[in-house]
Amino acid sequence: MPKLKNNAPTIEESKDKTCTSCGKTKKMRIDFYMSNSKHHSDRRYPVCKVCIKKDLNINEQSSIRSVLLEMNRPFLFNVWSNALIEAEKKNSDPFGLYLKSIQLSYKELTWPDSDVEYVGPLIENKINPTATSDQINILINTNDKRNEEDVVTMLGYDPFVVETAADRIFLFGRLVDFLDESTLEDGFKLPAVVEIVKTFHQIDKINAQLSSIMTDSKSVASNIGGITSLVNAKEKMLKSVLALAKDNGISVNHNNNKSKGSGTLSGIIKTLHENGFDEAQVNLFDIETSEGMLQVADISNRSILNQLQFDENDYVSMLTEQRELIQELDKKVLALEEENRLLKRNEKKQGLGNDK
Repeated sequence: MPKLKNNAPTIEESKDKTCTSCGKTKKMRIDFYMSNSKHHSDRRYPVCKVCIKKDLNINEQSSIRSVLLEMNRPFLFNVWSNALIEAEKKNSDPFGLYLKSIQLSYKELTWPDSDVEYVGPLIENKINPTATSDQINILINTNDKRNEEDVVTMLGYDPFVVETAADRIFLFGRLVDFLDESTLEDGFKLPAVVEIVKTFHQIDKINAQLSSIMTDSKSVASNIGGITSLVNAKEKMLKSVLALAKDNGISVNHNNNKSKGSGTLSGIIKTLHENGFDEAQVNLFDIETSEGMLQVADISNRSILNQLQFDENDYVSMLTEQRELIQELDKKVLALEEENRLLKRNEKKQGLGNDK
């Protein structure tokens, strides 16, 4: 006989907890967020969800960070941005969605793993776009800032001036990888590359929306039309990007700069030399006298001797050639020593003359 399903609440579900803000007693599991702080012995934040939602200012990053600090949860800008977008669509609480994402994907992270705050450009708050203070500071690391500076320096202008601050981070990060010599010198290719980067970013947003819908089976069933529209839009964007890449020789298969030495060691050294980097000059003396090259030469000579079988006449011939070579090199050494002596004497005279 099959056992009847027990619908009785578990011990945790039946536990109550008193909110330290409003003083009301509520269900611990339902009405309180989980905490990762060692100071919260029951693993629940002492302020209930209702009070947090009432007191938390989602337009102020400092307000969000202070609560996360007490929970020992990380503040991750990308996750928070996605929570804002999802909350706008579902008309729900972004903070709750953020903590849900953290619990699912970044459960092992704590407050020290948070993104470093950057005081600079701002991103619009999608929850209340009409408010006067509807902006939050974006988070940006050193590499992101360097990417932006490098792109603006190479182009002479900001190609993403109308984009939001959150989008600019990803756009600059992608564009900087496309900017080689051929792209910067081609007036048609450069705008195409910028357009490709923007389109790929839009495709990423579509992928994020599709992933968000696909996580919930009920949401998939009720959004078939929306999913189809997103897939069709993505397909059209990909075709447009591939056509642009082919027409402008941007992709690897259609690169019209492959035979010009771009990216080779000689090409890189040539570019560095043209830009005034003296350290890039190849010093043949340093190469030929380096320990590694000497070891390679020694191994090569030993291999030749082992493979070739010389007779007495060969050895006599080699000794004769070596003697002639030594005499010739001795003459060059004497000439260079004399030249060096004269240069030092002239330099010394010039130094004495300047002292007077």
